[in-house]
Order: sequence, then structure tokens, then C-alpha cells
Amino acid sequence: MKARFLIFLLLTASISLAQGTSSSDLHAPTFVEKVTLDWDHSGTPTTFTLSYQHRTDGAGDADRLVISRKGNKPWIWLNKEDEWTTLSSDFGHKLVSMNLLSSKRMLFVRSGTGPDAHIYLILRGGGYGCCVGSLTVLTPSEDGTPKIVFHAKEHLLQDILPLPDGSGIALVGQPSDSEGRADNAGSYDPYRIYVIKADQAAHYDLEQSKEYTIKNYCEWAGPTYNEKFIALTVDPGKRGAGHCRAVTDEQFRANY
Repeated sequence: MKARFLIFLLLTASISLAQGTSSSDLHAPTFVEKVTLDWDHSGTPTTFTLSYQHRTDGAGDADRLVISRKGNKPWIWLNKEDEWTTLSSDFGHKLVSMNLLSSKRMLFVRSGTGPDAHIYLILRGGGYGCCVGSLTVLTPSEDGTPKIVFHAKEHLLQDILPLPDGSGIALVGQPSDSEGRADNAGSYDPYRIYVIKADQAAHYDLEQSKEYTIKNYCEWAGPTYNEKFIALTVDPGKRGAGHCRAVTDEQFRANY
């Protein structure tokens, strides 16, 4: 009797697992957008396809990217953190105007004006609730294989600057969205500059980040988002260390 009961439990568990797999993992992707570009200057076009992989309601944006080129195995990547959203006006008119293609969700930028300038694909995540979205940058490696050279779970991209020698780009952004404490005060949210050369992984440039933060934001209080410090604007409408003080949370509570 006990043996039959155990067999029944095992069969029930097997059926439940099989049903779970068929309802989620085997869901067919829903097409969102497709563009084509000679990404690596090889003369052979590369196709970029976005789709939904894990949604069945038709809402949201895209979470599945397929990069394919004739003669190569498709490269597939799933975004399990959020969904890649549209390049809307809040992303910045300058950034949208840099796009090499007419794409709603994929931003392609060049490292320079030369014929062999590196081309980077930038994908912006929409985020959830209180948190800003992800940011991902891809570019072809020497053999044309897609390579992720930058990825952050949360990042507010503000600007993209080609490097002076045309070898790559610099990403200018902030690690989070500052939490407002008053009309002229918010949690400390410094600029962070990442330099990408060719197909090498991005590296954080401390000196450039510090210089940019002091010039365009506030006094320097470290390289990361920090709620223990408050960026207090003393000259409304103006930016930079001369018009903004970085004070501790204790100082802000006691004096402002």
C-alpha cells in the first residue's frame, strides 16, 4: 500500500513539472522589431530582432534579442532584469538623434566618422517601480561575434561622447535616480563616466567622473550614489560645485 502511494506521488509531481515547463519555457517569442546593418564593416548585413520571450499579454516592450548573420549561428540573449523600452523623449533628444537607424528601441552609434569606426548597440531597460532601468552596450568582436562591453542593472545614461582618437566612446550617466529631499535638495547622485575602446570591456574613469560631476552637478562626495549625502542647490537654475553643496544627511536635517 505504501509503495503504491509513493508511486502515485511521483507520478503527480512529474505531471506538474511537465505542465510548468510547457506553459513558460516553451512559449513562442512574439515579434517586436527588426533592423539590419553592416555592423562589423564586413560587407555582410547583420540582423537584429527584438521580441517578447516571457510575456503572453502583449504588454511591455522586449526582453529577447537575436543577432544573426548569414553563415553564422544566431546569437541569443534574454534580458531577465527588466524589458528594453522605447527611446522616448525622456531619453534625450541628442541621444535619439545620434541613432544610425530608424529604430524605436535599438540605439546604434559610431565611435567616429571614419569608414571603420566601431558601431555600438545600446539597449535601455525600462526598470520597475522605484528603480531606474538597466543599460547594455554591445559591439562586434574581431571575428564579428556580438560582445557585451557594458552592462549595469541600473543606469541613467545622459550622454555619449566619441573618444578624441575615434577608437571608442564614453558613456556619461548616473548610477540611480536622486531621491528628492526638498525643492532644492536630493540624495547625492554623481556622474559616472565609462570608457569603451573598440571591443574592450568598459572601464570606469574616476578622474573624468570627478571632474564632470564638479563641473555639471555638485561638490564631490565620492564616486557612488550615497543617501548619506545630500546635494543642496544654493543657486537655483545653475549647476556645478560653485552652485551646489554636498552636505551630510545629519547637517541637512539640522540646518535646512
